[in-house]
Amino acid sequence: MGNKLVDLKDARFAIYDQLKISDLFAYEKFSDYSEDTIELAINTAEKLAVNEYYPINGAGDKAGVGFDDGKVTVPAEFHAAYKKFCEGGWTAPAESYDWGGQQMPTMLNYLTQMLFFAANQSLMVYTCLTHSAGKVVDIFGTDEQKNKYLTPIWEGAWAGCMDLTEPEAGSDVGAIRTKAFPNEDGTYNIKGNKLFISQGESDLTENIVHILLARIDGDPEGTKGLSCFIVPKFRVNDDGSLGELNDVVCTGIEHKMGMKGSATASLAYGDNGKCVGELIGGRGKGIVTMFHMMNEQRIVVGMEGISIASSAYLHALDFARERKQGVAFGQKTGPQIPIIEHPDVRRNLLVMKSYTEGIRALLLYAAKCLDLKDVAEDEAERQKYSDMVEMLTPICKGGGSDRGFDVCVNAIQIFGGYGFCQEYYVEQLARDCKITSIYEGTNGIQANDLLGRKIVMRDASAFGVLTGAIQSAVNAAKEIAGLTEYAAITEKYLNQFVAVGELLRARLKENGVLAYSWATPYLAVAEDVAVAWMLLDQAAVASEKLKADAGCDADFLNSKINTAKFFISSVLPQVSGKLDAIEKNDDAFLSMEDKYFIA
Repeated sequence: MGNKLVDLKDARFAIYDQLKISDLFAYEKFSDYSEDTIELAINTAEKLAVNEYYPINGAGDKAGVGFDDGKVTVPAEFHAAYKKFCEGGWTAPAESYDWGGQQMPTMLNYLTQMLFFAANQSLMVYTCLTHSAGKVVDIFGTDEQKNKYLTPIWEGAWAGCMDLTEPEAGSDVGAIRTKAFPNEDGTYNIKGNKLFISQGESDLTENIVHILLARIDGDPEGTKGLSCFIVPKFRVNDDGSLGELNDVVCTGIEHKMGMKGSATASLAYGDNGKCVGELIGGRGKGIVTMFHMMNEQRIVVGMEGISIASSAYLHALDFARERKQGVAFGQKTGPQIPIIEHPDVRRNLLVMKSYTEGIRALLLYAAKCLDLKDVAEDEAERQKYSDMVEMLTPICKGGGSDRGFDVCVNAIQIFGGYGFCQEYYVEQLARDCKITSIYEGTNGIQANDLLGRKIVMRDASAFGVLTGAIQSAVNAAKEIAGLTEYAAITEKYLNQFVAVGELLRARLKENGVLAYSWATPYLAVAEDVAVAWMLLDQAAVASEKLKADAGCDADFLNSKINTAKFFISSVLPQVSGKLDAIEKNDDAFLSMEDKYFIA
């Protein structure tokens, strides 16, 4: 099986055979890439993930982060692994050569990140947030800000983080109370408090660049009055050297059920009146600026969830092959058999395999769309891929995190009592994975985004881009012997998904409260339809390869076909109940007043 992080045979099938990463080589930006360079990147990332990140994940969980007098220490083992990660150029490989990046296709970058997230989510969060902070500087920063901050951020010498949440302003971003007061030199004095700030303070890097949302004194309430600021832990001198400490103080860290090696800080700014920040992205443009970081992180968080699930599945698969219990089904006596031969265990593994492989492919497809929306020469093509990214963002985030957690829970079930014990790794994976459905916008917010913004976007034309792509895959599969029936099943639920989407768009205008009560089940349907799409497409590719290549890996290709058939025939039909309920639109929800929640 290889490593217990990501099934790279399956991932290679996705990027090479299904998604055709070679299509990108025709664009100048990626002209230096070939299958050889891709393989070098994958193998190097796997080696680092397996040998450096994975072995210290458990130690990081046990040690956690330390806090003393405003200072946060990460697990000691993290430092050497992080240094190797930075030396290997993994902090910003998809960025421009101009700033030290490798202009790596996002699809390849995502695949390598999956290895690192599967190996050690707590350590990887430090680096993925750093990249997003750098991206904000890259897109919205002045030339002076880029020259001051970008290279050390993307080299990993400085960390970056997103400072958004406050005690009274979590999902309600417009309620932010942190203030910014203009100085004569164009900087701002920052005053306020934030909490739940991932890597808001740590000793992993020599500096931390906070990307912070605040309201300039006198600007209006709500989101329109917010601006974005660069607030470094250490102020930066004109020559790039570090100056005095900024007035940013860590007042505590959270004690969490998982991701214990990742510091989640509460921060106070300007208690001594000396917290200096630089405006970035324009006054009153804070939401636009910050949400570029947030949207990147939403897809990345979906990647986190399914990467952890990938490791949980591979550990459970190994255990199920080795653990012997009971005799063969239907027999009263005989030798004990591996539990993978018991129907319930095998079914659980198949569900785990389906979601892991389907959502991984979906994320890699989204990565290709991210590249094509920037490099495609035709404006209509760029718009199409931009629409696809918009549609897939809540689906990838919700599917990767919710289904990822389900896979981790199923892994514990396969381990039985052992899985509930801390000595067995899957217990940690489930604890670590749970946060992915909560941070960077809870999955309830993702559902609201899909319903309230995405399916109505551009008069539903963006929704049509997604459903049209699924229909194209269905049409292709209809012509392949052995897949016709499964294409028809997928089409049935796709059509119902589209029809219910049209109903919901109309209901948003009639009774928004009742309409939004269906947002979460509708997102769950979107996730399952998207997984069926990816698996059906993979089955079609596998079927054609089986016919065309006598020397192919028939066992692997047949596994792809059977996985698709199982999911489409045995899991996808479960969306019918959700869709039927949404269509019925019973209004009991509206009658459930607070007083009826009796306790």
